[in-house]
Amino acid sequence: MKVLLTETRKVKTECGDIEYIFERKNIKNINLRIRHNGSIFVSVPENVAESIADSFVISKCRYIRNAVDTFESNEIPKAEMKYVSGENVTLLGKNMRISIIKDAEEYVNTDGIYVYIHVRRPDYYNRKKNLLNNWLNEQCNIIFSEIMHEVHQKFIPYGVDYPQLKLRNMTSRWGSCLPNKGIITLNKRLIEAPKNCIEYVVYHEFCHFIHPNHSKQFYSLLQVMLPDWRESKQLLENHIVL
Repeated sequence: MKVLLTETRKVKTECGDIEYIFERKNIKNINLRIRHNGSIFVSVPENVAESIADSFVISKCRYIRNAVDTFESNEIPKAEMKYVSGENVTLLGKNMRISIIKDAEEYVNTDGIYVYIHVRRPDYYNRKKNLLNNWLNEQCNIIFSEIMHEVHQKFIPYGVDYPQLKLRNMTSRWGSCLPNKGIITLNKRLIEAPKNCIEYVVYHEFCHFIHPNHSKQFYSLLQVMLPDWRESKQLLENHIVL
C-alpha cells in the first residue's frame, strides 16, 4: 500500500508522552502497528485529520504501553562480547575484526580492517573492555563533533548557536535536544551507522532548534536542509535495531 504522507507526531496521554509515525494511505480504517523495536505506526484514510489519529493514540495509550513493554521484556539480549581476536566491531557502517595484541603499552588503533587492542594481559577481560569502550567514546566525540560543525554552518543564518554535544547510551531514540539550553545529545550506538545516517540525526536535532516539534514546518525545513533524509532514516532503521 502506497504511503501518501508520513510524519512523526507526539501526543500527551495519561500513560505519558507517546511518539508515533503518522501515515496517510488509501485505506478505509485506522490501523495501529507496533514493531518489536517499540516503534509505533498509525495509518489513516486519506480524508482523516491528524487530530483524529492523535485522539486514537490517546484512547489506545494503555494498550500501546503494554505492547511496547512486552516487546522490551521479551527482547533477546544481545550476546555479550568476549573481547577476543576474531570478534566484530562496527564503525561507520563497516564491520571490522578485533585483534588482541600483547603489548607493554595499552591502547587501541585501527587500519580500517582490524581494530587492534594492545593490552598487557590479553586474558584480562575488563581491561580489554574498558580500552575498547574508551576508544569508541573517543571516536564518537571526534566524528560526531566533525559532523555537527559541518551541519551547524547551514543553521548559522537562522541564528542558531553551536550547541554542546553530549553522548549517552539510549534504548529508544537516536538523539534528543534541549534548544533552550543549547544541548544536543546523541546515542553512542550511532557510531555503528554509516555517516549519512549520523548526519540525518544531527540535522533532525538542529531543526528542533528552530521548530521544537514535529510539525509540517519542521519537516519542510528538514527537507530543505537534507532532501534525502527519508532514505537515510530508513537505512538507519534497517542498519541498527534499538
